[in-house]
Amino acid sequence: MYTPIQPLFSLFRRLIVASGFISLLILLSGCSLDTRMSTFVTKGPVAETQYNLFMITIWVTFFIFLAVGGTYLYVVLKFRERPGDDRPLPTQSHGNPLVELGLIGVSILLLVIIAVPTVQGIWYTHDTPNTEAAKLGNWYNGTALSEGEEDDVLTIRVIGYQWWWEFEYPQLGVTTANEMVIPAGKPIHIELRSVDVIHSFWLPRIAGKVDLIPGRANSMWIQAGDDFDQWNAKLEKQNIDLAEMDLQQDYQDYLEDEIHNYYYGQCAEYCGDSHARMLFRAHVVGDDEFSDWIDSQKQGHNAPDGKSWEDWYAAYDADPDLLTGDINEGLKLFIGRGQCSGCHAIDGNPRTIAGVAGPSLTNVGERHSIAAGWLNHRNEDGSIDDDLQYANFVKWIKETDEVKPGNLMWWTRLGNGLGQMKEPLNDDEIHKLSVFLQTLK
Repeated sequence: MYTPIQPLFSLFRRLIVASGFISLLILLSGCSLDTRMSTFVTKGPVAETQYNLFMITIWVTFFIFLAVGGTYLYVVLKFRERPGDDRPLPTQSHGNPLVELGLIGVSILLLVIIAVPTVQGIWYTHDTPNTEAAKLGNWYNGTALSEGEEDDVLTIRVIGYQWWWEFEYPQLGVTTANEMVIPAGKPIHIELRSVDVIHSFWLPRIAGKVDLIPGRANSMWIQAGDDFDQWNAKLEKQNIDLAEMDLQQDYQDYLEDEIHNYYYGQCAEYCGDSHARMLFRAHVVGDDEFSDWIDSQKQGHNAPDGKSWEDWYAAYDADPDLLTGDINEGLKLFIGRGQCSGCHAIDGNPRTIAGVAGPSLTNVGERHSIAAGWLNHRNEDGSIDDDLQYANFVKWIKETDEVKPGNLMWWTRLGNGLGQMKEPLNDDEIHKLSVFLQTLK
C-alpha cells in the first residue's frame, strides 16, 4: 500500500547516499600519492615494472566494475517495481548458452590481458641483470673488492632479525645495520635470509616485497634509477635530439637531481611484537661516494684522544681511572659494565669483534636513525640533528622496552639472556655511553 510518507523516506535515503559520496570525495582529496613510502612514485626499473602491471590490473578491474555495475544499475532502474506496476517479469536468460559462453570468453580474455604482462614482469624481476656497466670492476673505485668479483654485480645479503636488519656486503667485507648504502643506476643482487621468523623486505619506491623465510634462501634485485642505456632509450622515445646533449653529464645530473636520496623501507610481514617498528633506510649515492663509504666502514674507528688502540687498551689494563672524560668513560662502559660489546661489534676496536647478537655499530654516529629506523634524527636537508641524536641514544638505552617491546636487549637486561647486570645503568652512565656512541663516525 502506497503512503504519502514514502517520498520522505526516499528523499532521506538519497541525502544519506549523497552525504556519504561527498564525504568520500573530501577524504580522498586529502590523500597524497607522493609520500615517503609511495608505490606510485617509482625510482627504479623494478618498481616501474611493478607499477605498470598494477595499473593494467586496475584498468581491467575498473572495466569489469563498470560493466557489471552498469548492468546492475540499468536492470535495477529499468525493472524496479513502481506503485501500481502490473508488468510481467522480464525474460530470464539463465541457462542461455550464448550468454554464458560469452561471459566465459570475456573472462578468459581479461585474464589473458592480465596474465601476459604478469609473466613478463616475473621474468624481468627474477634474474639480476649483469651488463658490462653493472660489473663491479667497471665502476667500483674502492680498495676492498674481493679477488675474482670484478665480473659480478654488487651483492647485498639482507638478514632479518626480530626486529632489525643486517646488511652484509660479502664482496667488500663490510657489514652494517638498518641503513644500507647503494650506488645509483646499478642493479644490485639481494640475498634474503632470516634467523628467526618470516620477515618481508620492502623498499616501495625502488622494488616490491619479497619474504625472508627461515631455512630458505630467497633473492631479488633492486636498482635505484635507470642505468645509462635505459635512460637513453627513454629519451629516444620522447623524440629528443640527443646530438645536442652531453649525454654522460646529463645522465649524471639526472641521477643526482632525481635519484640520489634517502629512501624508506620496512618489514611487510607480521613478525611479532615490534613488527611495526622494524624499519630500515637506504641511502642512494654516487659511485665515488659509495666507494668512500665502503673504505670508511673498512677502516672503522680510532681510539679516543688520538691514541692507537694498542696504547688505549694498555692504559685501560694498567689503570682505567687514568682515562678520563665522557668519551673515555663511555667506551669503558661499552666494553665493561654496560656489556654492550658482547652483542655489538665496532670495526677497528679489537675488543668488540665478537659482538654478533646485535646490530653492528660501526659508524652508527653517521646514521640518520637508530632502533631500526624508529628513532629518527634526520633534518629535512639531510643533515643530522646532533641534539636529537643524543636524546635518541639516551631514550634507547634507558627505555629500550618502551621503544621496541620484546627486543633482545630488553630481555637480556631482565636476566632472561646472557649478561644480566646487577644494577641498571644510571643517568650519568647513560649520558657518557650516548656521548661515546655519537663519536662513532
